[in-house]
Amino acid sequence: MADKDKSTSILPLSRVKTIMKSSPDVSSISQEALFITGKATELFIQALARFSLEQNKDQSSVEYKDLAEIVNTEETLQFLQDIIPRKIKAKEYFQMLKNGDSEVDT
Repeated sequence: MADKDKSTSILPLSRVKTIMKSSPDVSSISQEALFITGKATELFIQALARFSLEQNKDQSSVEYKDLAEIVNTEETLQFLQDIIPRKIKAKEYFQMLKNGDSEVDT
C-alpha cells in the first residue's frame, strides 16, 4: 500500500459507524472494529476499481456502467447486484414488461 501513515482512514469513520449501527444486531462498536471495517472497505473499493480498470478498454477512468458490468458478470461480486445494477432506459423496461420478459427484475 502507498499509505505513509497506516493509522489514517480515507473514509469518514463517523459514516462507517452510522452504517454499522443501522443494523439492529449491532449494539456497540469498538474503535478497533470501526477502524478495521473502514480500512477493509477502503481496500475493497480500491480492488474493485482496479479490477474494473483492468477489464475496461479505456483504462484511464472507471464509469458506473463498467462497475455494473463487472458486478453482473463476476460470480464473486454478485452480492452487489442490487446495489450496482445495470442501468436500462425506462422505454426498454416497459417494453420488457409488455413482452413478459423474465429478466425484468435483474
